[in-house]
Amino acid sequence: MIFERDIVSSILNKFGSREVVFLLGTRQTGKTTIAKILQGKWKTENSLYIDLEDQTYRNNFNAASIDTLKNVLSIEGIDVKKPGLLILDEVQLLNDPSNVLKLLHDHFINLKVVATGSSSLEIKQKFSDSLAGRKKVYLIQPLNFDEFLLFKGEEKLHRLRELFKKEDEKGRRKLADTGTVNHYEKDLLTLFGEYLIYGSYPEVVLLKSRQDKIEKIGSIVTSYIQKDIRDIARIDNIEGYNNLLKYLAINAGSEFNSTNSAKTLSLQRNTVQRYIGLLTETFVINELKPFFINKNKEISKSVKIYYKDTGVRNFQIKNFNNMEFRDDAGKLYENYIFNVIDNTADILTSNYFYRTTSQTEIDFIQEKEDGLSLIEVKSGIFKNIPKAVTEFELKYKKTLKIKNKLIVNRSYFDYSKEVKFIPAFLIT
Repeated sequence: MIFERDIVSSILNKFGSREVVFLLGTRQTGKTTIAKILQGKWKTENSLYIDLEDQTYRNNFNAASIDTLKNVLSIEGIDVKKPGLLILDEVQLLNDPSNVLKLLHDHFINLKVVATGSSSLEIKQKFSDSLAGRKKVYLIQPLNFDEFLLFKGEEKLHRLRELFKKEDEKGRRKLADTGTVNHYEKDLLTLFGEYLIYGSYPEVVLLKSRQDKIEKIGSIVTSYIQKDIRDIARIDNIEGYNNLLKYLAINAGSEFNSTNSAKTLSLQRNTVQRYIGLLTETFVINELKPFFINKNKEISKSVKIYYKDTGVRNFQIKNFNNMEFRDDAGKLYENYIFNVIDNTADILTSNYFYRTTSQTEIDFIQEKEDGLSLIEVKSGIFKNIPKAVTEFELKYKKTLKIKNKLIVNRSYFDYSKEVKFIPAFLIT
């Protein structure tokens, strides 16, 4: 059974444009499946899917000229004079993918082109032309929690989250007051725990047994993160690279300073910075920068680093214990919230963490045009307003507009006060 991802409708809405649709992301996130869903929704049979891992196809497109492309498409049954769809899977395997896509865009005006790629690093190395104005890039992430629930067959829980998402503040308060959320709390917590422990790569989610899930995550880590990235970047110090991966996993959500980390790992600072850049460009990790007004009293140099998939993070530290037996539950909750606010941020939204030299800390500050949202994350049942939130508001209420204050926790739900308490499994 093929499950449709949330991003499909967004892509289809842009299908009327001439831009090449570029699906970018790590291996195993479902790019090929999404491409085939798009093909299935194409309005005519004039479509073609090409897997560029096939050497024959690769040779044909590597010899690309306008005439060569016309011949290849004609032989494959594509009428270039009519509206058509061409999907090129793993386009980074071509010798000069940018030239191929440029020729297709500029000379085959009836053809909608969809290309997929697994590594922005390799694509940057291969692309001689940025294709500016010719492409629309979609980053394909591991499953979000809504998609995870649908993949698990939990339509009721998915509908509950959809209901929460659609309600205004008054409606959300009713959901809390009437106990609607409490009725489904146990099931939501169980599934949310699974999501945090094994992550959300589609194939991992669909596997039933704990062992099968761990083995699949291990395969993703060893084949893509430890081998593909290492080979593409020509990393010689394999031990140092692998040690950094583990170090980042242990310290996910903690402040990261490349100079201090280099000393701990016995690496050069520029080597650490290079590895961090590689892992960011290949969608393994992402950085969160600090929010500051006063550089003298607030942290402004360190960053925080989070894994894009918590299953991959847990594999690095070899810990797939249930949530009740973990001493890093807080890190997993925080990593989840980071991915939610990072993946849903638009171009006008910026996310930060806040910490002063006196250790006053707020996990996330989200800045939008209409003001700031303060977000504090707790893995337990938390009913108190953190001191840091109160101090920040007192300090900046005259100069900054604070529109929301959220305390994300395990299961306490209270929307009746100025500070909102919300279970992590409801965050959308």
